Amino acid sequence: MWWNDLEAMAGALALLQPDLDPRADISPQATVRGAVHVGAGSRVCDGAHIQGPVSIGRNCLIGNHVLLRGPLCIGDDTRIGFCSELKHAVVGRRVSIGPQCFIGDSRIDDDAYLGALVRTSNHRLDGASIDVHVDGQVINSQRDKLGAWIGAGAALGVGVIILPGRIIAPGSQFGPRITVERNLPAGRYRLLQHLHSQPLE
Repeated sequence: MWWNDLEAMAGALALLQPDLDPRADISPQATVRGAVHVGAGSRVCDGAHIQGPVSIGRNCLIGNHVLLRGPLCIGDDTRIGFCSELKHAVVGRRVSIGPQCFIGDSRIDDDAYLGALVRTSNHRLDGASIDVHVDGQVINSQRDKLGAWIGAGAALGVGVIILPGRIIAPGSQFGPRITVERNLPAGRYRLLQHLHSQPLE
């Protein structure tokens, strides 16, 4: 099951040693603590806070005031915008994560695009373990925290919210402000908006 990738990543990072490539540009106003790897050509901007174990690939951008909490693995050429928070996640290559996103206990595959304010909900309000629907079966993940699996090349508009344990099919597009409540086949989705005009008083 895809959430096992999170545990495999955490196990691999347990042996990570601090390694800041001299060709990386790390702001003196950033905070880097614990076992953190930053690859060549990557930039960590002012105010970013990285708490290991965290592995950041080559040519990445970690924006101003981003919070990264390990275990966390970020692939090459990925960009993370202002004030986003990521924790316990596997992020692929060439992923774009906009400002003020929250990605927790999730997997994001290569070339995904997340607009500003995209949120993965990773906890049920009743505290129960999270069920995941896979190939017509309902599987109890036996986890009280589990976010989403966002497939390769998926694009999520501003303010999309994904409920715990959901899967975004590769190549899907979700327009702004959609709440993803169930797994949907690959496609393009948008909210219909009905505006009713009233005279100005």
